Amino acid sequence: MAILGFLRDFPLHGYDLKNRVASLAGHVRPIADGTLYPTIKKLEDAQCLTRRTAPGSVAAPRHMLEITQTGTDQLRRWLRDPEPGFITDDNKWYVLLAFLHHLENPREQALVLARRREFLDQPAQLFFDEQGAPIPAERLESPFRKGLMQIHRSTNLTEIDWLDRQIVDLNRRAGFSVRQRDGV
Repeated sequence: MAILGFLRDFPLHGYDLKNRVASLAGHVRPIADGTLYPTIKKLEDAQCLTRRTAPGSVAAPRHMLEITQTGTDQLRRWLRDPEPGFITDDNKWYVLLAFLHHLENPREQALVLARRREFLDQPAQLFFDEQGAPIPAERLESPFRKGLMQIHRSTNLTEIDWLDRQIVDLNRRAGFSVRQRDGV
């Protein structure tokens, strides 16, 4: 998704694309050439992107990558109906969120945000006892685990507030009239 998302912004050289993908998600999952370039080749074979030669700024010509209409359509399908991991995994969610503006229909954008909102409504269960039962934050002995739970809750509350406001605004722009907490 990140490759097509960045190329939807504007054409890029492979090296520049790698740096942008790494800046967005590489702190969690380093971007290796052995991963990026085969993925680019697959997307090229699927006619989602093309290569063209452009003059180099200092030396040899550079191979620029450009998204095609097929690639734009694929990106929009991924954004419109993301796999569950893109909703539940924070790092994948950030990638999706970085490119959600490429899904131009505000109602469709609101529906994606509502899926994340629904996920965040579920109680976080990070720690479990020997029988597999969740341990409530107040029963945690480790100050670090308590801190983690506090940070997690605070972050989620901030995100929920932002999501609620965005969903209402997007729905309004799409012609839907919803109350703040109704979401969808």
